[in-house]
Amino acid sequence: MNSADWNLAADTDVVAIRRLSIGFKKYIVLSLVSCLISLVSLAQDIHFTQFNFSPLNENPANTNLFDGDMRFVGNFKNQWQSVPVAYNTASASMDMNFVTLKNHDRIGGGFLFYYDRAGDSRFSSLNAAASFSYQLNFGHKDEHTICLGYQIGFVNRSFDYTKLFFDNQFNGDAFNPNINPSEAYSKTNFFFLDMGTGITYKWNKGIRNNFTIGFSIAHFNSPTQSFYNDLSVKLDPRFNISVRGQFKISGRCDIVPEFLWQRQATQQEFVPGVHLKTYVSVKSYSRIAINTGAYYRVGDAPAVLIGMDYNNLQVNCSYDINSSNFTPASRYNGGFEISVIYIISKIKKLSSSFANCPIF
Repeated sequence: MNSADWNLAADTDVVAIRRLSIGFKKYIVLSLVSCLISLVSLAQDIHFTQFNFSPLNENPANTNLFDGDMRFVGNFKNQWQSVPVAYNTASASMDMNFVTLKNHDRIGGGFLFYYDRAGDSRFSSLNAAASFSYQLNFGHKDEHTICLGYQIGFVNRSFDYTKLFFDNQFNGDAFNPNINPSEAYSKTNFFFLDMGTGITYKWNKGIRNNFTIGFSIAHFNSPTQSFYNDLSVKLDPRFNISVRGQFKISGRCDIVPEFLWQRQATQQEFVPGVHLKTYVSVKSYSRIAINTGAYYRVGDAPAVLIGMDYNNLQVNCSYDINSSNFTPASRYNGGFEISVIYIISKIKKLSSSFANCPIF
């Protein structure tokens, strides 16, 4: 966590003690400390349990890395409903194939938006970014792909000063919101330029047998971010390695193992997971599969997943069960998450070797 967030978190931490009578103060302090420990133990940036169902957030090199022409993705996460203020994260992206070259290489691009709001101060992050990629295909039937991606965007961070409470607003007996807290912030929002890049390799033997591994660096420009105009406060680069495979194990079932590792400054997270894809229908015009599986964000939360694929539409839901030091406040409640992916594929033209039917 960078020092700007430490400053805001400290204010929020100091803040929350003040609402209650003296008898409740110890419990609130312990809960907030646990919350802070939980947040510090994770990566600085937003993160989804369903990381492979949020491709442009995961790696810019995932741009245009799908079987189709246009892809729409939506993600929403709501967590810690048992604490006074829930944490909400929403993301939406669209990416597409711009052109397919004669050697079957592809050039693509897309857009990514995400919004995150957390805590009493309503500390918010709004990101709008554009992604670009070049996809190199080679090998027998182009079963090997290397994709290079680049992402550039702007981030706005803000908080609501009026929602905060401070220790000097206690007059010795009770909290008085009319007392001036005498806290001076240079600003309550700011923008910065953000850049990321990545590379992905994919082996694709078919829709039910493939393997993907990617590496990316987010915030490689180390942008300055501070509510106090402190140029020394930098957003640390975030390093990411993600792995996903899909392997056919029977006529009606595939296994999909997944893994994510992220590191930002001294903080890191590991998320292994696996789900089974059980096919209800494998017809070419009606492919239906049920997804069931589990993930584990090491040291923080296990999660369960259930979802469905219907042709080019994927919908998956998951729920985290908090098991970190934040459990006194969370009561083991974690976060509900939903992802939606829809892919559009253009109808392929008939080869010139086919004659057109005269009635049409």
